[in-house]
Amino acid sequence: MVDMTHLSPALDDPTTTADAQLAVAAVRAGLAAIRAADSRAVVAVKAHPADLLTATDLAAEEAIRGVLAASDLPVQGEEGSPDLTVPDRWIVDPVDGTANFVAGIGLVASTVALARGGAPVAGATGEVESGRVVWSARGLGTWEVLDGEPPVRAHTSDGELATGCITVGDFSWTNTGPWPLERRAALTTAVAARVGRLRMVGSSATELSWVATGRTSAAILYGNHPWDTGAGALAVREAGGVVLDLAGAEWSFASESVLAAGSEAVARELLDAIRGV
Repeated sequence: MVDMTHLSPALDDPTTTADAQLAVAAVRAGLAAIRAADSRAVVAVKAHPADLLTATDLAAEEAIRGVLAASDLPVQGEEGSPDLTVPDRWIVDPVDGTANFVAGIGLVASTVALARGGAPVAGATGEVESGRVVWSARGLGTWEVLDGEPPVRAHTSDGELATGCITVGDFSWTNTGPWPLERRAALTTAVAARVGRLRMVGSSATELSWVATGRTSAAILYGNHPWDTGAGALAVREAGGVVLDLAGAEWSFASESVLAAGSEAVARELLDAIRGV
């Protein structure tokens, strides 16, 4: 397990520090399982034709659960127990970006969050290709770690939207709910007129991790599964950013959408564009 007790002079909560350590260890177990995969074949289709399940999803979740067994809290896993919603729980997405994984696209992450009282208090997200792990804990900030390198404290970008890069959610996932395809297209057009660059990634956890570490200025997500967003939303807030829904309300697990921004100014400008959609 990674020793992170030296990372910050504010690490005065040993329980939260241990939670963050366990999240990092669990994510690294998930990354190892993904890298060990010898097949990207789909073994099942879930609620939607584009909602795919591979043997690697199952193997990575099993590896993560093995690490989290050191805790006495239950685990809400996307593949094993997605409907578990007790206030205190671990929340796991073993392979965030399964469609990317199946297609051989490297934008894939493994992410773990700890919720207490129904809100995230610790979490980690690991990128499969780079091995970078971004972790955070409530009150302790956000940190990024590459194997063999010292940890670095992460901060969101304070740059202007006009020169920044943002990411937006998928078009092809679903055409129901408050953000059907035509409205997503209209939103994309509206924000594209104000931003330097716009990207579509296919991994919500990766997108939030990028905002938390200042790589992008904002992320717009049309859904809000807790296993996709719990660790990343906490990371953005702990790194100095803002996390709302697309109506401008404070984000929570009950939100229908996510707007994560590096600064309040960027969030306000994006909301101004979105309100006209």
